[in-house]
Amino acid sequence: MEDMDTVYGYSGWILRVNLSNGNIWTEPTSKYAREWVGASGIAIKILYDELGSWVTPYDPANRIIFGAGPLVGTPAPGANKMSVSTLGPMTGGWASGHSDSYLGGQLRCAGYDLLVLEGRANKPVYLFIHDNDVQIREASHLWGKTTWETLDRIRDEKADALLHTASIGPAGENMARGACIIQDRGRAFGRCGTGAVMGSKNLKAIAVKGTGGVKVANPNRFMEAIATCRTVLKTAERAEVFGKYGTLSLFPRKQENCGICYKNFQETRIPEPMAEAIDPRKSSDRYRESRVSFPGCGIGGCGRTISIMDGPYEGLKTEACQWEVFSTLQTRLAVSEPTFMYKANAYCNQLGLDVDAAGGAIGWAMECYQRGIISEKDTDGLKLEWGDAGVALELIRKIAYREGFGNILAEGCARAADIVGRGSNYYCLHIKNQDLYENLRGSIGWALGCTTSTRGGGHTSGSVAVSNSSSIDTENVREVFGLKTMNCCDQEDEYAGKPQMVRYTEVLTRICNSLGICIFNTTWLNHDMVGLTEIVELYSAATGWETTVNDAVTLGMRQLNLEKAFNLRHTTFSRKDDMPTLRDMKEPIPTGKLAGWRFDKDKWNRMLDEYYDIHGWDKSTGFPRRANLVQLGLVSVADDLERIGKLGSP
Repeated sequence: MEDMDTVYGYSGWILRVNLSNGNIWTEPTSKYAREWVGASGIAIKILYDELGSWVTPYDPANRIIFGAGPLVGTPAPGANKMSVSTLGPMTGGWASGHSDSYLGGQLRCAGYDLLVLEGRANKPVYLFIHDNDVQIREASHLWGKTTWETLDRIRDEKADALLHTASIGPAGENMARGACIIQDRGRAFGRCGTGAVMGSKNLKAIAVKGTGGVKVANPNRFMEAIATCRTVLKTAERAEVFGKYGTLSLFPRKQENCGICYKNFQETRIPEPMAEAIDPRKSSDRYRESRVSFPGCGIGGCGRTISIMDGPYEGLKTEACQWEVFSTLQTRLAVSEPTFMYKANAYCNQLGLDVDAAGGAIGWAMECYQRGIISEKDTDGLKLEWGDAGVALELIRKIAYREGFGNILAEGCARAADIVGRGSNYYCLHIKNQDLYENLRGSIGWALGCTTSTRGGGHTSGSVAVSNSSSIDTENVREVFGLKTMNCCDQEDEYAGKPQMVRYTEVLTRICNSLGICIFNTTWLNHDMVGLTEIVELYSAATGWETTVNDAVTLGMRQLNLEKAFNLRHTTFSRKDDMPTLRDMKEPIPTGKLAGWRFDKDKWNRMLDEYYDIHGWDKSTGFPRRANLVQLGLVSVADDLERIGKLGSP
């Protein structure tokens, strides 16, 4: 690498690798940092600038970008997230997943803020990075291995038991659209099909070891900012229970507030006898061996290592799952064996398959089987009955290997429904072709964030987690979101304020993702945790670039609008794709305290109008307007959208 002036907070370099010809080079991070912050923010800028509209997800010209933000590798609370971004095969547009990661810190200590991969190797390879030593290595002996086996083999080859990897399993190799990338054994860069893109490039894994460090501009100020954040987190209402159970701690509130997917969203809560039997906190207590954390976590870690001592999965040792697995595989498929979620999670991690993609496709198939739309003739002789854990695990395997009926399910439920037809599309719950695990009914701010998400569904880029809580401090919440009123589902103004809340969350999550901060440490999770004020102070002290909350809003909105423009270039998305599913719009909640509640289509559309207005987007199409793009410094993007006829009307 060539010498350059120190850029505080950043490692300073973007590492680029062309897998087709083996070329390896670097460019300075400073080219992008001031306008795009880091990680996923810089990634969307690179993808937008370098991918023509003709590029498809599996084209060698596509890029897959690993990013570690400028706070990763420092003691900043929650600064342990790494991102992977690409043109994704699920939606055909913006794809980005984030994972708790040791690998991100290693990448930063090796001297790189991002790793950009393009091209396609002519045989399986893996990338090994040790500071300035970057090698494209033979990986034919790893092809076909699980992610766990791949990690062990690479560690053995390098004689380094502490080496960290990001790898794909058979699902990625076979380009199952829902394939994901697994960091070591237990953390996924989830959603969007990033693992399938990695497989299309014949890239089995990356392994990184760094021996450097991260320099901050003002160490004393930085440590004071860290101390402030830790004081906030020490007294936060949900930090202790969240640290004990992770997102599984949400179970009582989700059950009470009709927020659980049961039998593919036919119900929004589970029967009480089943709830008592499979309460995930009980199995977590019973089988927990130790707590799992990542560097800098402000709540002490939300993961647990478990060892199953009895039952059908006796002998399984793995990291416990989070809420998504419980809701998208355990309850969605109506499985009553309490330890099924741990087995299914471990199996998906080994195969490199996103749990939501698996649950969405299998849930759709089981409901189609229930309703006589498909039969054993379609399913390779399998009876897809609710609660059959063995069949569910077999379908997970079939998806990963694209075997038989699994080859259809590997396309995701939206494409699978198009293939099968017979009216099955109603039972396919998806947003922008990405399988939906989130329950939308009953929580309007949550639903608006999911449906408008640029990556297609997904609650971590705009959904409002606190809007469905019964224990919130409403005054504090109003202050965080800048609202005059707060809602519950029984109020006349239940749709009011949601666009503003989603906009705040869109900014918060993009800033966190770009900096490398886990949103579980922030006001995304609860109103009394670390907010934008504390986050911009961390960034200012680390980089020496004075940054305000208003600056953060501009940076977050700039990223969002470029994601939107990227989608408009590569997809046909418009206003119609920012709506809840047909089931969510038509069917009221069946049971529980919200029984009878359903979305009001007229109110939803008025709310969506307001959402577009405050973003500067055309209400009829959802396309960005020129004035808004110019204000954000995206004049050339406005010109691009005008050329393709997708610039919003003034």
